[in-house]
Amino acid sequence: MGAGSSTFRFGTFEVDLNSGELRKQGVRIKLQEQPFQALVALIERPREVVTRDELQKRLWSGGIVVDFDSGLNKAINRVREALGDDADNPRFIETVPQRGYRFLAQVESPVPAEPPSSTSAPEGVPPDVSVLTRRRRFLAIASGLLAVPIVSIGYRLLPSRQRPIESIAVLPLENLSGNTAQDYFSDGMTDELIGEIARIGSLRVISRTSSMRYKGGARKLLPQIARELNVDAILEGTVVQSGQRVRITAQLIRAQDDRHVFSEQYEGDLTDILALQGDVARAIARQVEIKLTPGEQTSLTRTGPVKPEAYEAYLKGEFFLQKSLPGILKSIEFFKQAIELDPRFAGAHAGLAEALCYAGLFQFQPSAETYPEARVAALKALELDPSSAGAHNALADVKQGYEWNLSAAEAEFKRALQLNPSHLQTRLWYAEHLTRARRYGDAIAESGRAVALDPVSPHSLSNRAMIFFRARRFDEAIRAGQQALDLDPHFVNALWWQGLAYAGKGDHPKSIACLTKGRGMNDGPVFRALLGHVYGRAGDRAKAGTMLEELTMLSQQRYVSPANFAVIYAGLGDADSTFRWLEKAYQTRACQVLELASMMFDSVRSDPRYSDLMKRVGLPV
Repeated sequence: MGAGSSTFRFGTFEVDLNSGELRKQGVRIKLQEQPFQALVALIERPREVVTRDELQKRLWSGGIVVDFDSGLNKAINRVREALGDDADNPRFIETVPQRGYRFLAQVESPVPAEPPSSTSAPEGVPPDVSVLTRRRRFLAIASGLLAVPIVSIGYRLLPSRQRPIESIAVLPLENLSGNTAQDYFSDGMTDELIGEIARIGSLRVISRTSSMRYKGGARKLLPQIARELNVDAILEGTVVQSGQRVRITAQLIRAQDDRHVFSEQYEGDLTDILALQGDVARAIARQVEIKLTPGEQTSLTRTGPVKPEAYEAYLKGEFFLQKSLPGILKSIEFFKQAIELDPRFAGAHAGLAEALCYAGLFQFQPSAETYPEARVAALKALELDPSSAGAHNALADVKQGYEWNLSAAEAEFKRALQLNPSHLQTRLWYAEHLTRARRYGDAIAESGRAVALDPVSPHSLSNRAMIFFRARRFDEAIRAGQQALDLDPHFVNALWWQGLAYAGKGDHPKSIACLTKGRGMNDGPVFRALLGHVYGRAGDRAKAGTMLEELTMLSQQRYVSPANFAVIYAGLGDADSTFRWLEKAYQTRACQVLELASMMFDSVRSDPRYSDLMKRVGLPV
């Protein structure tokens, strides 16, 4: 006997409850979970008024309270867009003022199933979605975690003829709070989910910087996004926070045919947010049939609570760290605030370590101040969470940029990548490290892996330009820099390396043009030093001298690494002044002294003082 239908039909549309899909003439129309549930609520009672209170209970059950009016209006608008409906002249959904909504069209309801027998359903056949809806509740599990799936439409659409899912992109979670001031939370949760899923070593996970390019605006079709990112699947969803409660919906969609692999909803206390993120990652591994290693199992089942106030401060730190270079110092404040609120929160210590490394690298503070503090933070993070790839990566940078121990740095980089092969910042910094070890072929290969994780963002392409520059493959450096600028004309680091590559080719006018443009975007010490260097190489000693004067004045207002002065004097061919400033950089542990191996110091390479200093900072001669 037939088991009954699970499909509503109206006009040219179908709503399939089992697959959670809206289709028009057989073609799937993208509709997220809450708008889909709103549509189901309306078509279950055609031509009746479904009140706003009824919709609130259905769409926002479980204790989460949001800006309900804004959230519901947004959900209904999404449904109308999907149906091609007009609120002023509705064919399907009529607004009933002060009450709710009415579905106007005639609906062909599903054929009821026959009463079930006592025989269990065959393994792998999902129960009816209405049963799942009735079962929507928290489950008590052995670990006592509060963050558990509260609804799971676990339909499987992976026939054997389809290739396995080996790569995934997490699109920016949609903020359903109705408050744009909460964007830091939704962006942070996106970043955290990317990091958590990336702990699954056999999955290639696209970086945050590429995924975030799909935030807001007119969303492209998922198959197109998947092609641009070169992934097998897309994870999209929503997040809403209210007080100390958080709810995440997550839908995994196969790029090959734009079909859902699963759709799940999670809710819990912010205290248990780490467990909730682990739940999502394990669900993905389970649905795409990945067998987790014991280490991955341990990493994804971290159940330590975190104080909600500390977690919010941590997310703000991550937000400012990713936002801009000036945001680095702001991020340090928030990470320290998070640690003060919850000293046992490993993520905050790891975030602080990374931010401090950046502060030293970009000369916001002296390396002699930032790196020792970064080392303490990284070691504390690893004490609390030995599986933290970010902490190992920061420790590697300390070993390299402050302790000048390249072999110890390499061990930390490799450990970070063993724990998280998709950790983009480790890939970028490790590629840079390999150039310092003069392993240029390995460095180029590593930067290629970074680009694969970050294909539509300028960050990795700019890093690749740097790698090619250091390998003295100047034409390729210029091309990589231009690719980065094509993605973002204001990405200043690309101008940095493109400008130096032109100088390496002897094309000083183009070099000066690039660096002048870069200085217009970032008037810090680096571009003054680079311009002074190229002016010196081009024989314009007056302009090189002007850059020296400007650096001297700037150093009275903020920290300027002594290495910047050495860079200009090297361009001028003044060996004594070059080594006087390099020695100051060495004595103050300025990480910029590691640029000694660069083409910029070719004019003093034959000087015995050069090989002596190379040895002292641990660089191969």
